[in-house]
Amino acid sequence: MKNGPVEIISLAASDSIARSGDLVVLVCEAQDSDKDKLSYEWQSSSGDISADRDTALWTAPNKSGYYHVTCKAADGVGASDVASVSIRVVGGIISGTVTNAVNGTVLEGVSVSIGESSVMTNDSGEYNFYLALQGGMYQVAALIDSFCPYDGSFEIPEDHSSSLFTFNFSLSPFPEPGEIRMVLNWGSSPNDLDSHLKTPEIEGQTHHISYSSRGSADFAPFATLDVDDTDGYGPETITIKQSFSGTYIYYIYQYSSSGSFQESGGSIQIYNSPTCDGETIQVPVDGSGRYWYVCDIDGESGDITVINQIQNSEPTN
Repeated sequence: MKNGPVEIISLAASDSIARSGDLVVLVCEAQDSDKDKLSYEWQSSSGDISADRDTALWTAPNKSGYYHVTCKAADGVGASDVASVSIRVVGGIISGTVTNAVNGTVLEGVSVSIGESSVMTNDSGEYNFYLALQGGMYQVAALIDSFCPYDGSFEIPEDHSSSLFTFNFSLSPFPEPGEIRMVLNWGSSPNDLDSHLKTPEIEGQTHHISYSSRGSADFAPFATLDVDDTDGYGPETITIKQSFSGTYIYYIYQYSSSGSFQESGGSIQIYNSPTCDGETIQVPVDGSGRYWYVCDIDGESGDITVINQIQNSEPTN
């Protein structure tokens, strides 16, 4: 009798992109027209394979590149079929979540760029870049309708040992006429940084806005702490809804007992209405203390005087 053919119907991998050391599950579905019992042989140009008949676990190699994993199904009496699947191995992943700086909700459809590469955030506000991770500064830009353009940076330490680096950040909606908004984002440590704003005299009284006194948009001090983050990354957002003559003092307090401002990678965007003009201020590399004195804001003109120093005492009016 003539031996019937073997046909591989599909060869599927659990991931088409993997980091070095990741495990990828592969399943080879095949059939024999004579109903002969099939055996499976797995091969790859690199990486370790552990196989159990039609299923295999492939460990991604340490070198970035494209790799082919091959499955051969045979009936033992002369008929066989071969298929292969391509898997991209990357040296690392830069990922993060983009949120609304005013209410902390995730933002879908944000165009995020790092260098020459661009991706869109998914419905969970997440983005991923598959890059070879190297120590140094990375520039980030982000755009979406009705929000101020984001232009920031982060640093991957030279001794970063993981193949994953997380950078979360926030976008500010266009400020309403007369508004000034300060948005703080930082890394995973310290896990709790607090934004503070001291106001000039408003209706006969000065005010101190923080997590313990979040202010009001409708009456004095006409400024609010919109978001208070306590588990790293931010945002911590304060919006001046209506400004008054005098000096506003804006600073950050390190509430956490561990970590430091320098390792936080903190970045502050200050947005003026209606054009989103303002300042981007990076945390200083020098100084010690639990207070980051960021800037003074002239309530009448909106001018920003950047102080940007770390100190041991609270800034005073």
